[in-house]
Amino acid sequence: MDAAQILDQLSVQRQLPVEALRAATADRKTVAPIFVQTTEQYLSVGGDRRARGAVFFIFHLFGEWRETSAYRPLAELLRRPRDDGDAFLGGAITETTHRVMAAVFDGDPKPLYDVILEPEADEFIRSRMCEAIAMVALRGQLPRDEAARFLRTCYSELKPQEECFVWDGWQTAIAMLGLAELRPLVKEAFARGLISLDWLELKDFEEDLQRAIADPDAFNHCPPDEFSLFGDTVEELSTWYCFRPKGPETEERRVTCPYSFQSSPVFNQYKDVGRNDPCPCGSGIKFKKCCLTVPIDSSASQAM
Repeated sequence: MDAAQILDQLSVQRQLPVEALRAATADRKTVAPIFVQTTEQYLSVGGDRRARGAVFFIFHLFGEWRETSAYRPLAELLRRPRDDGDAFLGGAITETTHRVMAAVFDGDPKPLYDVILEPEADEFIRSRMCEAIAMVALRGQLPRDEAARFLRTCYSELKPQEECFVWDGWQTAIAMLGLAELRPLVKEAFARGLISLDWLELKDFEEDLQRAIADPDAFNHCPPDEFSLFGDTVEELSTWYCFRPKGPETEERRVTCPYSFQSSPVFNQYKDVGRNDPCPCGSGIKFKKCCLTVPIDSSASQAM
């Protein structure tokens, strides 16, 4: 299978293109420069939007390959306005963006900074790039002092200066790096309502911070799908809901969805769900980035 055939197969997202993904990895030396060019063409004015399906898979292959030559094009891709980015990224990709970008990091944090500081970019992706900064700092690829300097600057430079999910990633990065000197800024951010109490509380940040202070390597011990570098594309994406074989459970999920209109009383199905647990709706996204941010109706709230 040559590069053109691989790209054709990657452009179709009806199912996981396992054969094409494996073929690309087997011929990585030849395919990687072509994939970088494809990504750059996609980003260009009037770029071929038919390639967006392929770019989705290329994005993850670059992470698997630790392809530093793709770092800057991918950062530019993530800076795009949310409506444009959603066209090929989709909501669940926020589970992998930080892991991919940390994997392709070339030593220069500015492209990550630019994504974080871009107010038009997707707020969840911006949040994840804060975590990517912490990841590369923990791996020794970025001086801790430089990461701390940037995160301190973010307090006054991040936009909007109001509730936005980018602030969640900001406080997570501070906690991951054990930056006790920035604790007062995080407290102020909570007090100002920049970090919604629907996502987490100050005590959650304090617990994470203390864990990192006690064990600087603590966040490297998190589940492998949280702060480790992105791994095998086929193995990782095959667990995504959208790529699983569809069957009777799909209909069951639709019927039991807590947001379907029902005449009978609705009970709070989220009472015991943690903010970092997989969302019960089956999206494959963490609860805090999915249904936690969607209001439940009054009958559900009465069951809390």
